[in-house]
Amino acid sequence: MALEIKEQHGIFEILGTVTSQNLGALSIYFQTVLEKEESIVVNIEGVVKMDSSSALFFEKLYKEAAASHKVVTIVGKQNADIAKIMRMTKTDYILSPDRA
Repeated sequence: MALEIKEQHGIFEILGTVTSQNLGALSIYFQTVLEKEESIVVNIEGVVKMDSSSALFFEKLYKEAAASHKVVTIVGKQNADIAKIMRMTKTDYILSPDRA
């Protein structure tokens, strides 16, 4: 499944497969968004596959936003498709327990 991003009411829903092959596009997309917004919600519950570089990308996004005094809330703790890779890369701490 190809990567798709849907934005509705300030919530950015990511659908499909997130791999190292599409991280460049994701990075540019969220850099642009964070230039305009102070706080965003990224919903990754619709991600069906993620590799380790993608998990580390979301951690980097989370940390860089905080360093810039911005807030990125990442929702997806209930997504069983990505839970293992998030635990394996020790990045599951970035996932908010709240649902979008």
